[in-house]
Amino acid sequence: MKITINTYPFPDEDLRQLELDFKNVDFSFVSSKKDLLNEIEDSDAIITFYLKKSQMESASKLKWIQAISAGVDHFPLDYIKSRNINLTTGRGIHKIHMTEYALSMMILGARRLDKMMLDKNKRNWNHDIPQNEIFGKKLGIIGLGSIGMEIAKKASILGMEVYGVKSLEDEVPGIEKIYTLKDLKQLTSKCDYIINLLPHTDETDKVIDEEIFNSMKKESCMINMGRGGTVNEDHLHTALSEKKFRLYISDVFEEEPLPEESKLWDLENIVITPHICGPSTNYMKKAYPIIKENISRYLNNKELMNRYSFTKGY
Repeated sequence: MKITINTYPFPDEDLRQLELDFKNVDFSFVSSKKDLLNEIEDSDAIITFYLKKSQMESASKLKWIQAISAGVDHFPLDYIKSRNINLTTGRGIHKIHMTEYALSMMILGARRLDKMMLDKNKRNWNHDIPQNEIFGKKLGIIGLGSIGMEIAKKASILGMEVYGVKSLEDEVPGIEKIYTLKDLKQLTSKCDYIINLLPHTDETDKVIDEEIFNSMKKESCMINMGRGGTVNEDHLHTALSEKKFRLYISDVFEEEPLPEESKLWDLENIVITPHICGPSTNYMKKAYPIIKENISRYLNNKELMNRYSFTKGY
C-alpha cells in the first residue's frame, strides 16, 4: 500500500515515526506540486492540507484522502464524491486553541478592549470606559461539534449560562437548552454573547441575516468563527451601522482576504482578524494522533475517524 504525504507542515520526526510504526506501508513524502503529481498516480491514499481536481485525475488507485484541516470546502468535493473516495477530516484538532480564541474575544468584548485600541490610536486616555465581565452572562453557541462543546465546557467553568443550536433538539450535558436552526432567533434574542461555528452549506447559506441581527440584544456581541458564507454581510453592515447590537468580531468572511473596498473596514464596532483562529504552533502535535489512528484503521479495514458526510456537508 502506498500513502503519499504532503510534508508541509509535518515535522521530520513525525514522518520518521510513521515509517517506524507502519513498516508495511510505502510512504512517499512530497513538498512540491510537481512531486505530488508524480507520486499520487499510484497512491492508495494521500494526506494533505489541499488537493485539486487536476491533481487527482491521474490517481486511478486513490481510495482515501485524509485532510489535515477540519474544513474541506477547498477540496473538489463533487469530484471526490463522484469517484466514491473516502474523505476524512482533522475534526477535533482545533478545539483547544479555537476555544481560547472564543474566550479571549468574549473577554475583549466585556472589558471593551476594542474601544481601548481605538483610543490608543487617537492618544486618548479614557478612564470612563465601562468594564464588564462574562461571569453570569448568557452564551449562545451556534454549532455544537467538538469545538462548540469545548467552548461550552470552558465557558461554564467561567460561570456563563450556555445555550446551543444543533441539528437535533435533544439534551446535551452542560447546555441549558438546545434549539434547532429554525428557532435560531429564540437563542439570539436571549444571549449576551453569540458564537457562530456553522459550516457553509445550502442550509446555512446567509442564515445569519437581518432578522437575526434585529433579534439581538442592544448590548450583545456576536463572534463568527465558522464560515463567512453563513452571514449576509450586506445585512451585517446595515445592522452595525445602525448599532442594532454592540460588537461583531469575525475571523471569517465571504471573500478572503476581506477586500480593501469592503465597507466593513470603516466601522468601529467590528473587530476583524485574518482567519487565524484555526492555526496553532501545536497544530501538528494534535493532528498526528488522528492521522496515525486513521492509517491503522485503514490498514485493518475499520471505520475511519472523522469521515466527511457529503449529505450533511461536514
